[in-house]
Amino acid sequence: MNRFFTTGAALLLACSSVAQSPQFSVGTSGADSVPQTTIVPVQQPAVQVVERTTVYEEPEPERGMDRAQRRAWKAKVYAAKIDSLVQSRNYMFFPNSMQEIPGGMIRSIYADYFFFGIFVDHVEVHLPTERGITQYVEMVNFDSMSLRDYRAARTQWGWSVTFNVADGDAAYHADFAVSTATGETVLTLLTPSVTMRYVGWLWNKRVNDPRYHRLD
Repeated sequence: MNRFFTTGAALLLACSSVAQSPQFSVGTSGADSVPQTTIVPVQQPAVQVVERTTVYEEPEPERGMDRAQRRAWKAKVYAAKIDSLVQSRNYMFFPNSMQEIPGGMIRSIYADYFFFGIFVDHVEVHLPTERGITQYVEMVNFDSMSLRDYRAARTQWGWSVTFNVADGDAAYHADFAVSTATGETVLTLLTPSVTMRYVGWLWNKRVNDPRYHRLD
């Protein structure tokens, strides 16, 4: 009996040792006599991985505002963009409509290649005009570095920008009225043969620029 229990205890200790350590058995294949090794892996407890992500969020200036305050804040930001654009003296006017004054018919402009560009040292002009009762459409198309008497004045409703420009012997006078509330811009252009009124908006990119889009 004692010998039986002693043998059993030894077997239990041997089994416990096998469960805790990898066991290797080496055998020989009869076909090619190459030793083969069998690995018995040890069971390991699962490891919990905790992922921690830090996201930087810039606080929004609108936070805590009600709807009326948020609308007022957006209007203020938009007006500041218009102010910055006019003061840069580097922007373009794109018309949506045209009218010979006084008394001409208002005509919509759908082509996006008409513009009046105002830059620090020159202007670029490509605008349609009308002539007479038949409303014959002509083009004013020139670049000029002969810009004089430039004046940009802050008004109650936005900006008033006036200046004179020459294309050779032809003299032009431009008068811009820019609203900081709506973005609407009215250009009154006096040419040697006709006075035109255009309604549109300002931006600082060309139409074919990949970043081209309106302020709003």
